[in-house]
Amino acid sequence: MNQIINEELKVLLEKIRFHDKLYHHDDKPIITDEEYDKLCLRYDQLIENFPDLGFSKRNNVGFKPKDQFLKIKHKKPMLSLNNGFSFNDIEDFISRVKKFLALKNVTPEIICEPKIDGLSISLSYEKGFLISAVTRGDGETGELVTENVSTIKEIPKFIENAPDFIEVRGEIFMNKDEFLNLNEVQKKNNEKIFSNPRNAAAGTIRQKKVKITNKRKLNFIAYTIGEVTGTDFAKTQSELLEIFTKWGFITPENIKIVQDINEIKTYYNFMLNNRDSIKYEIDGLVYKINSIDLQNRLGFMSRAPRWAIAHKLPSITAETIINEIDLQVGRTGAITPVARVKKVNVGGVFVSNVTLHNEDEIKRKDIRLGDTVVIERAGDVIPHINKVIIEKRKFGSKEFLISNLCPSCNSITTKNKNESIRRCNNIFKCKSQLIERLIHFCSKNAFNIEGLGEKQIKIFFELGILKTFSDIFLLENYKDKIIKIDRFGETSLNNLFTSINKSKSITFDRFIYSLGIKQIGDTTAKLIADHYKDFNKLKSELINKQENNIENYNNLINIDQIGESIVLDLVTFFKNDENINELEKLINLISIRKYNYTTIDSIFSNKKVVITGTLDSLSREEIKFKLNTFGAKVVSQVSNNTDFLIVGNKPGSKLSKAKKENIKIINENELLKIIDL
Repeated sequence: MNQIINEELKVLLEKIRFHDKLYHHDDKPIITDEEYDKLCLRYDQLIENFPDLGFSKRNNVGFKPKDQFLKIKHKKPMLSLNNGFSFNDIEDFISRVKKFLALKNVTPEIICEPKIDGLSISLSYEKGFLISAVTRGDGETGELVTENVSTIKEIPKFIENAPDFIEVRGEIFMNKDEFLNLNEVQKKNNEKIFSNPRNAAAGTIRQKKVKITNKRKLNFIAYTIGEVTGTDFAKTQSELLEIFTKWGFITPENIKIVQDINEIKTYYNFMLNNRDSIKYEIDGLVYKINSIDLQNRLGFMSRAPRWAIAHKLPSITAETIINEIDLQVGRTGAITPVARVKKVNVGGVFVSNVTLHNEDEIKRKDIRLGDTVVIERAGDVIPHINKVIIEKRKFGSKEFLISNLCPSCNSITTKNKNESIRRCNNIFKCKSQLIERLIHFCSKNAFNIEGLGEKQIKIFFELGILKTFSDIFLLENYKDKIIKIDRFGETSLNNLFTSINKSKSITFDRFIYSLGIKQIGDTTAKLIADHYKDFNKLKSELINKQENNIENYNNLINIDQIGESIVLDLVTFFKNDENINELEKLINLISIRKYNYTTIDSIFSNKKVVITGTLDSLSREEIKFKLNTFGAKVVSQVSNNTDFLIVGNKPGSKLSKAKKENIKIINENELLKIIDL
């Protein structure tokens, strides 16, 4: 059973990352918001129900910024929001907040706001003057788009009585009427038709011609802040919105402060009934703890704040016809069916592709070629198939069956019992998998090789000059052969070789990520790089069989957020002779730089800390959060490598063991002084 769940989690992670890129980076999503949310929800539920498998919580936000704009690092990360799909989810959110804050009979004040479907932006003001505008990007680094954003009339160029420095954050969007008018103009001029208002706003901001941006009517709503000088700027979220209004910003309409779940239900029903009358698209509602002091105490998880949650609204439907069903093979061999449908407008969104997820979904809904189907949109982008309209099915239609042969390499595929994913296991010979791994290797988060994208990789692959990672750094040997290909001139080819040579020096974390090992995203790669520091040390420990080397195994399993499942995938990769041979070739062609991980300078920085007992003023969750903020590595067991033991009421056997090992013991009062709470 665990192996089945393990495989499903791997596939879910791959799909989530794939769709993050399509949505946040390419502005070309192929699934609905609801379909994406279901993938994330399924993943989150599985890691909660099977914690021993060792999978990490999702921590990615958005995607890496595009190269056409200057990249700017946010002073404070721009995170996403966790989603709620029912009132039970919202009640769970409130319960978690109360538990974290150790509140028993009191519910903190909650402010409710509409969730605008647009492009997140951070505006920096210095001495009151607007100095920059940066997109969310991957949450850490965004695109500098100041010139385009400055054309938006709703954004003040100067704000009075402002802090010396402040980041005002919000959403750039396009009203429904303006979106329809824009597409009419685009159609008349035989130019790109935007699929929805969000993509229209994002596409307008992410293009180089300011004149075009100026012609299109964009809007901005402010709803939060990032970095700000001064700690007493505002006491509550509602007060913050009032300050924004005084400065001349537009702020969310229809906000309400509530005290309990019943008042939230009333607000939800009101917004649902009045959704169509709102001039801009909303894809849900947001509930935030109103007190900023409590927000600061609650803090953030890896990808979202603890003090807020998004509540999704129900979907919009339309009818269309399935013209084709294609099969796509991913980097890890997962086979995904995609339906090509007759283009249809679903609540202002034009839809032509629908991801079907897997063959079980096709069988369960009995989806066939030529079927008339109801497609459903929840919030934005491309819908999923809700149901087939059997009454409109063509006579003689046949059940759609997915072959047990890989559509790329014709190898036999496998589908484990009780598992939804069919997979091609021809790892080193399947053309699609090889190409997808090369694309991943060259991607922005990895080696970031400009000019070597999907199109070029496929051409070189067909020529037989690019099959492995190391081949990339030998391409210059084939210059005479490549230059004969159409659209590969002297200049473009020299630019490509310059980019390849520039990429040869790479940080340890990005190198680990580039290898495309299952479950190793950029955040997990950073954890591994910070722990091992050196690639040769990592390789030698992983090549030693883990079950025969308990010390090496514990080195991996004790890394924060890394469990047995991730360790298994790491070991499997480094146990493969073909992988090792390729790595030996690769590391002789490149230079791997040390990954510099930064933490708050404190007595806990890079120290192993164990917690025992119960503290009166802090919950266990808040203690861990604070310690991680101060650079500590919280572990579960006391050993001779433990640096500190935090002791509360009724400590267990860990206290006596710590005393024997002469480990520094810190009580609750001492801890509160150290973390200044």
